[in-house]
Amino acid sequence: MRTGMWSTRRAAALVVGAVVASVTLASTAAADVGIMATVQVPGSPSYASSNGTWVEVCDMEQDGNRVYGVFDTDTGTQRIFDSSGGGCGNATFGRVLRFKVCEDQPVSADPCSSIVQP
Repeated sequence: MRTGMWSTRRAAALVVGAVVASVTLASTAAADVGIMATVQVPGSPSYASSNGTWVEVCDMEQDGNRVYGVFDTDTGTQRIFDSSGGGCGNATFGRVLRFKVCEDQPVSADPCSSIVQP
């Protein structure tokens, strides 16, 4: 009878351990993904993303229009540009509080995404 009780307790401990491990892995993965903002221009796949410290701005079009991210950080507002049409730019800050992404339009107002927080 002791063997059966020991097996039941051991199995329960293993199940609890597996649940805790999966929750920990899910939380870690979610923290690394960050938040993505997308330029609100029809047909534009350009974006900015941040995981809270690292930021990236990518222009996925070769249309000659630069894309830039506006990042409010613990040291002030920073602008990060892509590589001038078709590429990415990135940087690391102490802490990103909120950000948006915009596409540089030479003859009209720059369309921007909504402001998001990582």
